[in-house]
Amino acid sequence: MRLAVKTLGCKVNQVESDALVGLLKALEPTVVAPQDGADLVVINTCAVTTTAESEARKEVRRARRANPQAFIVVTGCYAELEPTLLAELGADAVLPNSRKAELPGVILEHFGFPADPLTTPPGEFWGAGERGLLNNWVRAFIKVQDGCNAGCAYCVIPRLRGRERHRQGHDALREAEGLLQVGVQEIVLTGVRLGSYRGHPRGIAGLVEELVRLGAKVRLSSIEPEDTDRALLEVIQRHAPQVRPHLHLSLQTGSPRLLALMGRRYDREYYRTLVTTAYQLIHEFALTTDVIAGLPTETEAEHQQTLEFLQELRPSRVHVFTYTPRPKTRAAALPQVPLETRKRRNHELTALAHRLAQERVQPKLGSRVEMLVESLREGKAYGHTPDYYEVVAQGRPRVGQTVWVRVDGAERFTLLATVEALKEEPARFLIPLL
Repeated sequence: MRLAVKTLGCKVNQVESDALVGLLKALEPTVVAPQDGADLVVINTCAVTTTAESEARKEVRRARRANPQAFIVVTGCYAELEPTLLAELGADAVLPNSRKAELPGVILEHFGFPADPLTTPPGEFWGAGERGLLNNWVRAFIKVQDGCNAGCAYCVIPRLRGRERHRQGHDALREAEGLLQVGVQEIVLTGVRLGSYRGHPRGIAGLVEELVRLGAKVRLSSIEPEDTDRALLEVIQRHAPQVRPHLHLSLQTGSPRLLALMGRRYDREYYRTLVTTAYQLIHEFALTTDVIAGLPTETEAEHQQTLEFLQELRPSRVHVFTYTPRPKTRAAALPQVPLETRKRRNHELTALAHRLAQERVQPKLGSRVEMLVESLREGKAYGHTPDYYEVVAQGRPRVGQTVWVRVDGAERFTLLATVEALKEEPARFLIPLL
């Protein structure tokens, strides 16, 4: 069975696509690119922006042209919004997030295989514990949370992902232990609203410390500022760089009025204090963030507030999005900023983001930094630093090793380096889970 999987959007979608492949073992799939001729194509879609929706439509049309006889299955957030349209574009089956747990059964039955009993029933926490495709054999994502109760005025995700659900800590730890035993070095915890995690008595901070006990290097994917407290910062401080000294804290706007209008659950002063504390506590702390250009009713002065606040915060990377109205959200009914103004503000924010990135990378030039080797290609090693810089290094270390590299230069967010030495690390000791 030739299987093509196209995943759009967030890390949670990546984990769920991986879980699906793991549940299709009866097909003995050979994974191919969508354009290389597939019997089965699965497209896991996103709907966080109109751009994401457009990409989903393109992928369905592209898959049908490249694979006229294939069984094409579409799932994810855009499948929740536009199931009829996706079917018209060429999808044979469309299963929204609310039916994602039915995916393996639908696919297996189509190809004449009995649908194996699923470990998780529809509507419950799904997309964990089954591994089909690791994005590499060094780093793996573990999904521990799904859904969102926040209801920000501009965001459609709570309607598409449902109410918050939390994976039991012992279950996540058991999956992590299995991954570590096959050689994975870094565990990335992910969820739609990761910081709200309640599957461990001490929340996400407690789960991170349990993973440290297992010997894992631990990274957190995007986390909401209001869910990030001093206890989590102190866990990172105690265990860095094993717990990676990097947080992606979505800002969205530097305007106090817009933060309140958009329903964000923190104010500007809270965000400032949080980031300042992280810089003070955590050695080599790195901040990355998101901002939205042209939120409804945003004035020119409020746009300038965002520019000035970013300069104060000094993030190493800023993801800039142009606001687009999302269906059935409160923000869609507010007065809209003209599209040309939104685009111009995006351009100004992006220019600032590039300048800030250059300023943050300058002190690294000529220095020695740590790198986890994730892959080797054409005589070069590829990986990331603990503070989440991409690295391309000359040298031939082994995949999975942590090495010291000398930074010779930089191209935007990527460090160009030379491998100098292997980093001595204590042997991993796996503590059996009871």
